[in-house]
Amino acid sequence: MKTRIRDRWRNPGQSGSAEKNGQALGYVCWQLALTASRNLHAEDFIYQDDVQRVAVIREYLVFLVHAADRLAFDMLEAPDRATFVPALAHACAGQFHRNTAEVLGDGDYREQFIDTLNRRNNHYGECSFSDGVPGYTLLRAFSDHIQAIMGSDQTNRWVMDQVMDIDGPDVVGQLAKSMMNLHSGGGLDQSTSPA
Repeated sequence: MKTRIRDRWRNPGQSGSAEKNGQALGYVCWQLALTASRNLHAEDFIYQDDVQRVAVIREYLVFLVHAADRLAFDMLEAPDRATFVPALAHACAGQFHRNTAEVLGDGDYREQFIDTLNRRNNHYGECSFSDGVPGYTLLRAFSDHIQAIMGSDQTNRWVMDQVMDIDGPDVVGQLAKSMMNLHSGGGLDQSTSPA
């Protein structure tokens, strides 16, 4: 999965505040989630409709917010993390709401996102995540949710393997790079892609 993401501040050496970094990373997460959902389609997994596609994007966003929180635990001081994570969650909720409303019409998609995030965080918080990498249990829990959305017909029954083995680790790797870039300052644009 390869995507070009703007994940650095315009002025080299100047990083934004924890809140601004959270807001900026919200857009990065949206791009990663959208790319991941497109990648599943490119790998010949089938979406029945836009509702299913949006649900997959929501799960990726929730997973990315959780992963960012786990990464922030090691990267940020407690007060900055306490500002960064809610700013990120609200930015992702806003991105999800605006884009979903364009596709599915009016609805309270922001609240839907926050409810899903709270439910998933209860479970994801019990899963392993160390050295900046999600453990098997976290990837398994995440891929279970994607599998439940996609179904287990002949075409989609292998989506769990795709998410656990390839897409899940890839998006977390890209997320970690983007977090480092935002928090440390840097140049204009950077293409983030797995090595």
